[in-house]
Amino acid sequence: MKFICTPLTKEAMILLDTDDCPISLLANCPLTHTEYQQLMGSGVIDKINNSLGKMIDDYEDESINTNEDLKKSLYIL
Repeated sequence: MKFICTPLTKEAMILLDTDDCPISLLANCPLTHTEYQQLMGSGVIDKINNSLGKMIDDYEDESINTNEDLKKSLYIL
């Protein structure tokens, strides 16, 4: 199982860097193996990465932290 985690506050974003963020400050979206494979296979993550200059993947920690980038990501999704 994979999780897409979103910090709910700026404090939570900082705490994620040191693995000290409590679960209560995160919004989590669990994905089954099949759902994760479908998401990655859809090309949407690559499209977001290319559009925003990000490196969202299994091993990278990235953030979308401007309204403009969030709008672009939501449009792609």
